[in-house]
Amino acid sequence: MGRFDPRKVPVFRAYRDEIPWELLPADDIDPEWVRVAKLDGEVIGVYAVHPLSPVEFRIDAVAVAPPHRRQGLGSWLLRHAIGVCETKGAREIVAASVPGTSILARAGFKPDGGQLRLCLTPEW
Repeated sequence: MGRFDPRKVPVFRAYRDEIPWELLPADDIDPEWVRVAKLDGEVIGVYAVHPLSPVEFRIDAVAVAPPHRRQGLGSWLLRHAIGVCETKGAREIVAASVPGTSILARAGFKPDGGQLRLCLTPEW
């Protein structure tokens, strides 16, 4: 597969039968909050978020299928997830601090105890 522009890969609310569960870390993810990236009809990436309160959300996963990694799609999906959370009212987003969280640090997440936190500030 050749290189592609990740910003041109459409992201959709996932149908239950197309969620790539093998890319997600847990079975207790709410399918209502899963979004998938598709290229030529194939699911190539996924993210899952979870509302903790009306103003705080958690990113449960951002994952890209192995053949499509290292092309910027994970960063694109993370930015999309942040945007969805913000449109739903989030002012803070948390994520687990695990190996491979440099993508989160580049997006502005800061260490906060055992997790990472992104504080969103409203524009005035």
